[in-house]
Amino acid sequence: MYFFPELANGPYRQLFKDFPWENNEDLFQAWCEGRTGYPIVDAAMRQLNQLGWMHNRCRMIVASFLTKDLIINWQWGEKYFMQRLVDGDLSANNGGWQWSASSGMDPKPLRIFNPASQSQKFDPEAEYIRQWIPELRSVDTEELVTGKISAEERDRCGYPNSVVDHNQQQRRFKERYQRQKGGERGEGG
Repeated sequence: MYFFPELANGPYRQLFKDFPWENNEDLFQAWCEGRTGYPIVDAAMRQLNQLGWMHNRCRMIVASFLTKDLIINWQWGEKYFMQRLVDGDLSANNGGWQWSASSGMDPKPLRIFNPASQSQKFDPEAEYIRQWIPELRSVDTEELVTGKISAEERDRCGYPNSVVDHNQQQRRFKERYQRQKGGERGEGG
């Protein structure tokens, strides 16, 4: 922030200055409340809402989900975190959000986290998920870490259906990203 104070108000990468975010308020609210239907995302958001803190791995997962799956501007998430985090710091929060959104400083220009693979790698026994989503405690571990919970099971537990399809949204985000990237090259030469 010292060397790039403008980051407090916008993206580092110009490609994201006018990115075509969808900014669906209903999806944003579901994300804020931990009701996306993606167990690892919902567990992390519920932890944030209850404790004002979550592990950095979870911060990356939920930030990627907000920006790449829900296609919502990273600044919405950055602001929400700063309202909730007990360890909220403008530089760290902004940097983390920009890194996750691909709008910041990162040697890999486009990074998308898959909630299921993140769950399988970092919560293989679904202990974290069960801790923060008590209505899912009796659900099979494999279903929790893959997110492949049947509609009947979701209904029985009172847990929402997935608000979006990760694979479909990943394709949509990449298409927008490529169009934006092409437009940036066309204007810049």
